[in-house]
Amino acid sequence: MKSVLKNKTMSIEKIPFDIPGKITIKLEDGRIIITPLKYFPELQKLSVEKRKKHTIVDDRTILFSFADSIYHLEDFIGLESNWKQR
Repeated sequence: MKSVLKNKTMSIEKIPFDIPGKITIKLEDGRIIITPLKYFPELQKLSVEKRKKHTIVDDRTILFSFADSIYHLEDFIGLESNWKQR
């Protein structure tokens, strides 16, 4: 089964953290993904200022300076098992 996420044009443009209690991921193609932080307890514990200290790697991976976990675009849309297949 092919995943639309294998499309190399799907990439993260920015992560503004402008909605309290949610993570917003803006994609380069204009789509926006908004996910509750309750699904990411490690990020939820961080202040907004610490969440803003992140790096986008390979257009689909997010590293937060104050968190140990590595997050992939698939994690935020419920396809966390798919990134392992890449």
